[in-house]
Amino acid sequence: MAQLNDEQIESLYKFTRQHFVEHYDLQTELVDHMANGIEQQWQKFPVLTFEQARDLEFKKFGVFGFMEVVEQRQKAMNKKYTRMVWNHFKNYMKVPKIAAFAASILVTFIILKFTSFSEGFLLGAICTCALIYVAFLLYRSRQIKSHRMVSDKKWMLEDIIFSQGALAGLALIPLHFYNIFSDLSSINAGWILALSLFICSLYLFLYIITIEIPKRAEEYLEATYPEYKMSQ
Repeated sequence: MAQLNDEQIESLYKFTRQHFVEHYDLQTELVDHMANGIEQQWQKFPVLTFEQARDLEFKKFGVFGFMEVVEQRQKAMNKKYTRMVWNHFKNYMKVPKIAAFAASILVTFIILKFTSFSEGFLLGAICTCALIYVAFLLYRSRQIKSHRMVSDKKWMLEDIIFSQGALAGLALIPLHFYNIFSDLSSINAGWILALSLFICSLYLFLYIITIEIPKRAEEYLEATYPEYKMSQ
């Protein structure tokens, strides 16, 4: 049975890029699928040219071409990333990390409930954390850009891990509490405790997606893509 040569394989990679598949992991999967299909076409119809067999295989993907495959992979990777974040968060609910988390809630509660500068503290803490968060986002953005100067391959999970700029606004959510409540010390203790829990959970979540997971990105990418390490 006739097989594709290296030039034809590279041509298939180019073909996937021309049809808006930008991530190398999905390109490779589609190239393997199309290569097998083309070789089967040649087995049945040896007179077909490479381009004819390729176009016949591409038609099997329907009117929208590769777009449905891309959307399905994005959904799958987003689910994988969500599980990753949740697993990290759950680790902080176990001993000994939960002790530090509980202590941060208690400290926040005491400051908000019993100090005379609660509102000023809340505003300053939120703004400081937000600035730190944005600074780390910029740092991570530069990090991935420098990485791509070495390797031109894009990986879908890598993009998800390092592309969390849209969540920067979450760091400012607690500011709305500052605008709503003019005197936090006069509010029921139960509500202050709930607010403290929310604030600490929010910033723990932001810490996980901004620092902790990106720090282990190589580990996650190598586990997801066996070919990732070889491509670096």
